Amino acid sequence: MLFFGFDETWRWRFRTDEEQFNRFWVQAVRVLARSRPERARLYPDKETAYRRGERMTVTAEFPAEAAAPPGDVRVKLERAPLTNPDGSAGPGVADSLDLTLAKVEGTRRYEAVLPRTPEGEYRFVLTDPVVPGEPPRAEARVLPPPTESERLDLDRPALAAAADVSRGRFYTLATADGFFADLKEPPRVPLNQPAPPVPLWNHPAMFGLVLALFAAEWLLRKRERLL
Repeated sequence: MLFFGFDETWRWRFRTDEEQFNRFWVQAVRVLARSRPERARLYPDKETAYRRGERMTVTAEFPAEAAAPPGDVRVKLERAPLTNPDGSAGPGVADSLDLTLAKVEGTRRYEAVLPRTPEGEYRFVLTDPVVPGEPPRAEARVLPPPTESERLDLDRPALAAAADVSRGRFYTLATADGFFADLKEPPRVPLNQPAPPVPLWNHPAMFGLVLALFAAEWLLRKRERLL
């Protein structure tokens, strides 16, 4: 496909016997004739890096000029540890596995989902079916979760959700003036309740407690032969 955003090429037909006009269109047709057909594509669902535990979808898409595979598509996945800032290999063990991509109904796409991705450098290579030329490849990175020093912005949705769960409200500096207007006055709880006094010293239970203490002391002295 070739698109031109102007329609003034007819002006090149004046003078020099249409030399510039013919040269332009002949070269345009030659470029279109030499254009390579569209090849199969292999790509993850995000162009940016993933975070550990994030869902990843791998897609293989075949052009309309080629016949789509009748069955599933297989992709070789190789995962290596993340590289250090200095370019050296980071800690961890490399592994590999074969992915089976299922056809998406009504399309020419085949997809596989990795539900929980560990950290590492991911490399995908289409192994089945075999396409002419270099097999389609794709890469992706899975990074650790962001630390407190990396994520400095205010998480408004999380704070608002916590306020809703606790039956409160979320305020910022711009809306802090409405806090006292929204604050409901709690019911007062009287601390001094009027009630008749309890005569502890004249209570029969107090007399029994004192008598039991004296009796226990007498029994202990009697057992230790202190009387």
